[in-house]
Amino acid sequence: MGLMEALIFLCKGQFWRMAVFWTVSLILSYLQLFSQTQLSRKSKLFDRCSSTSSSAIRRPICIITGATSGLGAAVSCALAKEGYCVILAGRSLHSLSKVVSEIKEQIDDACVKAFQVDLSSYKSILSFKHSLQQWLLDSDLHCSVQLLINNAGILATSYRITTEQCDQ
Repeated sequence: MGLMEALIFLCKGQFWRMAVFWTVSLILSYLQLFSQTQLSRKSKLFDRCSSTSSSAIRRPICIITGATSGLGAAVSCALAKEGYCVILAGRSLHSLSKVVSEIKEQIDDACVKAFQVDLSSYKSILSFKHSLQQWLLDSDLHCSVQLLINNAGILATSYRITTEQCDQ
């Protein structure tokens, strides 16, 4: 019975329309990505400049959560090389400091700032928001974020309650 239903579905126009559109859009996305990669190899995406100079072109701002190791740390370094002002967000202040120093060792003019935040706590998130806003004002950086990479995560196998929900 299941095989017959699968064959009927394969004969429907809806399946073929979906398969063709998906394939064409995937190919176009790869072509676009490839052409942008070739252009970015010829020149950097952004001019590197000091964030303290008000006359200089401002760097685009990127926030990366879970930036203390693995993919988050690697992306942080790559974006700093491209000229982004990289804001690292993580739970461990020690690990954040380590990543910041590693990036600054590799890239002399890197604009990197670390903030300790526990994304499972609303209070910590609000504190991060206020600290980030104040730092952007103090650094004379534009307050809009051009790139947000939500890399932080956990493998939750059960329901969890935040500390704020426990207080209620």
